[in-house]
Amino acid sequence: HRAMSTFNKFGVIPVFRGLDGTLAVQKEIAFPSEEDAKRAGQVFAEVLGGAVAFRRMNDPETGTIGNGFIIGRYGVMAEKTAS
Repeated sequence: HRAMSTFNKFGVIPVFRGLDGTLAVQKEIAFPSEEDAKRAGQVFAEVLGGAVAFRRMNDPETGTIGNGFIIGRYGVMAEKTAS
């Protein structure tokens, strides 16, 4: 009997803020740890305008990708209030 192979995946979705204030969501970037993802989120926020760091459970055996949980909001993403 094999052990479950689910694991946490961490990532950041950078958000670019244009000069006119429009936001453009960029391609997600994977990171090896929660700390790395949070640090990268802060850097992307300074450079691009904003970012969201997340974690999710993946199971490569079944191909299942779990729902993401936000672990950090930075820059313009931190300013937005959830409605």
